Amino acid sequence: MDAKNNMYKIINIETWKRKNQYNFFKEYDNPYFNICTELDISACFDFTNQYSISFFIASLFASTKAVNLVEELKYRIRKEEVVLHEIVHAGSTIIKNDETFGFCYFNYLESYNQFNENAKKSLNDFKLKENNFNPQDNRDNLIHYSILPWISFSSISHARNWKTNNSVPIITMGKYTKKGGKLMMPVSIEVHHSLVDGLHVSKYFNHFQEILNNPKLYLNN
Repeated sequence: MDAKNNMYKIINIETWKRKNQYNFFKEYDNPYFNICTELDISACFDFTNQYSISFFIASLFASTKAVNLVEELKYRIRKEEVVLHEIVHAGSTIIKNDETFGFCYFNYLESYNQFNENAKKSLNDFKLKENNFNPQDNRDNLIHYSILPWISFSSISHARNWKTNNSVPIITMGKYTKKGGKLMMPVSIEVHHSLVDGLHVSKYFNHFQEILNNPKLYLNN
């Protein structure tokens, strides 16, 4: 059990199906890869407008739900061990009034209603805290989110501390634009190649798009 009451198990690397891939990429100077794509948010955006729902919270829920459906995105490297979390949560940058940012944390809950209520409380608590930078680098049962609503990007890179072997994925969502009658939002995901391949990233994008396409099913308000 970890500090945030999340269950995990230690992987036996010698019998793990990814043993060869893990050992190969973990020695790389830069073992991370990043894939950017655009997702159609039209149905979800219309739904959130119709019912006065926060699109930020809805898209964060949809993405974190999609992550939790892909086992490989829940593996983490801890020194010489690999662990698999039962559930991973969301930690996102939030812009402040002085144009700096802090980090806000959102527990993943399978029910959108519960996630939404918890997320609103987390955002309110964040606004009330004087020192809300709070990076929580000691936690790895997270997905790191960056929100860039000012930029519609087609590629992106992230600051990395090369002294650590941080294996937490980073997901970035950008400014949506209208294309061919659809609202398209750029999304990038950066992952550690010892744990994740392109196939697993594609599964995440497919799950994310499925949830965005069906807000009445997944955002049961």
